[in-house]
Amino acid sequence: MLYTRTSDKKYMVGFDLGERFSQISYLANNAPNELHTFSMTEGAEQFSIPTQITKKAGANLWFVGRESEEWAKAGGTLTKHIFSAAVSGRAVAIEGQEYDPCSLLALFVRRCLALLARDVPPEKMAALTFTTAVLDRRTAEALDRMQSFLDLPGCEFFQESYGNSYYHFLLRQPESMYARDSLLCEYDGIRPMAVSRMRFHRGAAPAVAFIENREYPEMAAEAVRTPVSPLVRPSGERSGGGAVSAGAAESAGTPQADRRDESFLAICREAIPEGEISSIFLIGEGFQEKWMKRSLEYICYHRRVFLGSNLYSRGAACGALLRRELPEEAARCFYLDENRLSANIGVVALRHERSAYCPLMSAGTSWYEARAEEEFFLEGKEEIRLVITPITGGTVREETLRLTEPPERPERTTRIRLSLAMESARELGIRIEDLGFGELFPASGKSWDFKIEL
Repeated sequence: MLYTRTSDKKYMVGFDLGERFSQISYLANNAPNELHTFSMTEGAEQFSIPTQITKKAGANLWFVGRESEEWAKAGGTLTKHIFSAAVSGRAVAIEGQEYDPCSLLALFVRRCLALLARDVPPEKMAALTFTTAVLDRRTAEALDRMQSFLDLPGCEFFQESYGNSYYHFLLRQPESMYARDSLLCEYDGIRPMAVSRMRFHRGAAPAVAFIENREYPEMAAEAVRTPVSPLVRPSGERSGGGAVSAGAAESAGTPQADRRDESFLAICREAIPEGEISSIFLIGEGFQEKWMKRSLEYICYHRRVFLGSNLYSRGAACGALLRRELPEEAARCFYLDENRLSANIGVVALRHERSAYCPLMSAGTSWYEARAEEEFFLEGKEEIRLVITPITGGTVREETLRLTEPPERPERTTRIRLSLAMESARELGIRIEDLGFGELFPASGKSWDFKIEL
């Protein structure tokens, strides 16, 4: 239940932590529909904070944001790429001294939150969600370590990927925005356009949401032969705003703009099946210029279309709210990202004298945490049937694991240990070990290894 008393007012914060730029959005639990994004300049939409930090020469003073650039010009040491350094674990050398990269990233976050303090007092921060382009094992471990350096008592920390933030943002919108599917187009005007389709499989309980991603190289600046502005934001970061895009060199009606518009129209016709998309989000600097004409007419026909640059940080703030304050609303649907198992995995085996299905791994588990180990008796056969059940509406399939040259024993006297572990987001590693049957039939020491693509 949401708090209503002013004295209980708490804030949910979303922090888009990018390699080159970061953004912060927030909302209060007593006004959950009022999302705000921190701006470097009050009254303006300067949402992007460079992910960098500057140390004043010869002093233990550190600066972020606009002051970072100013102190760098004054002789301070400007350090970039602190996010990738934290993920890789690479120490950062500043003025002849090595710094823990996660500690340095935490210092950047603390300084950013200090800028936010005019709107969100630290003691009123109830939840903070960090969102990143990719949330794999190394990134999650780096964020865990970084969070350990943050002094925010009483604040819960969460982590999610950009896809998850997109999903959380949608979940806090009117249901008409995702009654069917939703589309997110991300474009910086230079690189290929990234298109993500959020699909909803409502045949399950709860409903399952998952993303299909695709890139379109025909929208790259080189493909449309668009001159690149020297003011364009460096590559490596998709989200954000305020920078000048490659499209700034073109205006509506020019050959380059027309080619860009026609290419995007062709993409839209392919990516937006009639009647299957409820909402479309256009984010990135590449959409800031007015080159869209026919393509804009097409996507706006019977659909809701939004243009912006701060969707991920806003979605992360929504995610914090859903997790902490609205768990029942969050439970209505389940998001299956690229790092989670998309299927339930079990085995048909002999348990308590009966052949039965035994669940081993559950869909939704992070692949790098997905492990299972069980012991069974073979039913006199030299094979094990693994059952894979997709939760996104696919076909249930069986994989037969055949044991070559198993020990010769009477029926139901071979006990095995079945161990499963995901080796990547799509590859399952399996080991079967012979445990024998007590003193009558000692273990042979044999084992069998398998790999299955999910």
